[in-house]
Amino acid sequence: MVAIPSADRPPDELGLRERKKRQTRAALIGSALRLVAERGLDAVTVEEISADADVSVRTFFNYFRNKEDALTGGGVIAGERLTRVLREAPPEMSVPLAIRRGMLVEAEAIERDPAELMLVLTITERTPALRPHLVVAEDPILQSLTAAVGERLGLDPAEHGYPGLVSAVSIAAFRQTVFHWHANGCAQPLTELLDAALGELAAGLREPALSGPR
Repeated sequence: MVAIPSADRPPDELGLRERKKRQTRAALIGSALRLVAERGLDAVTVEEISADADVSVRTFFNYFRNKEDALTGGGVIAGERLTRVLREAPPEMSVPLAIRRGMLVEAEAIERDPAELMLVLTITERTPALRPHLVVAEDPILQSLTAAVGERLGLDPAEHGYPGLVSAVSIAAFRQTVFHWHANGCAQPLTELLDAALGELAAGLREPALSGPR
């Protein structure tokens, strides 16, 4: 998600070191986005991003491999909140429904404060080579969600494919819906689009009815 910071614990319960690490990471992402939005990807260096964020280049490389990773480091979905909602869902609720609830919470958060994610998506549209970096940025979220699904069902993700499959498909649906929402000028609420998309996914991706000849 990129754009909406979240945590399994409230910020005041995090240790000072962890809070500072999160602040530094957020500052680097913010500087990268702002500078690239102003000048374009090729015109911005790691050194300039580091200076803008008031950290050393060495510190930059403690967080990111390159400027592309810094631009997409927030991802499209903020996974900690999603896994928290999944873990707190009533035990009788199915995994797909619990994930759906968590993803709608994510969508509501984006709707409240969309600025950073909009910047990420705009830059990605201008520079399509960044899109794979967004997918890579989701990997820690995928791992966390897969582990949470496994815990909920009592399945070892290393031995059973379901936790990883439901997590990967759900995250892909979220990402695609966000791209579609942005491409269409955010005219329709993201929550409505996402709820419809996840509903179709739950129903087995039935083909939509067509009024004309195929």
